[in-house]
Amino acid sequence: MERELAKLTSRVRKNITERGPVDTRVSIMNHFIILKFTAKFTKPETFMLEHMHSHESEVFADYKMKLALMMKENFNPVFSFIHMGLSIEEVETTFFGPEFTEQVTVFKMNKDIEVLLKNDEINMP
Repeated sequence: MERELAKLTSRVRKNITERGPVDTRVSIMNHFIILKFTAKFTKPETFMLEHMHSHESEVFADYKMKLALMMKENFNPVFSFIHMGLSIEEVETTFFGPEFTEQVTVFKMNKDIEVLLKNDEINMP
């Protein structure tokens, strides 16, 4: 399921950013779905991320919050499709690595994904 979910989330991210990630990994732990995207940013995008990160104001934190809200809006239909009523309660995203190439997003879901899998209640396309 993690592999199939990685493919789905890669497509959703490509729809959001108009460019797919280089690599996508998914881990499922109880109520959490953890996505790790490896991306390749253009030089201007990297410059913008570095500038916002090093700026003393809350610009970078505000950017991450707005990105998380956008991801919640775009990913909720995907999760609802794999199980009726499954939705994101909270989302947190952060960047790592040189040139911010690693993006880790943690979705806290309203249901225990492992229990749904165990009970064969997940519908993967």
